[in-house]
Amino acid sequence: MRYVLGPLSGLIVPISFDVILQRWEESFPHGPQDADAGGRLPPQHAEKGWVGVREDLLTVGVFEQRKDGRIDMPDLYRVGFGLGRRGGIKPKK
Repeated sequence: MRYVLGPLSGLIVPISFDVILQRWEESFPHGPQDADAGGRLPPQHAEKGWVGVREDLLTVGVFEQRKDGRIDMPDLYRVGFGLGRRGGIKPKK
């Protein structure tokens, strides 16, 4: 998971999936298989590309989808992977 979420560091949530997709495509130009992390278990829906990875992250609760379609993250993951929150309080280092 850290290989896929690492490139999202510095983004501010909630955010459009298009912005996340752009970061992933820049970091992994050959798709999710570039983020394989040395042969560990691939995402269940990796054959669907980045949309499948999003589905898996939604399923396990790392991503949350708002009613307007934007992606949000619980603070536990957001802070751990270096993402910010609009109007949020900065965590202590």
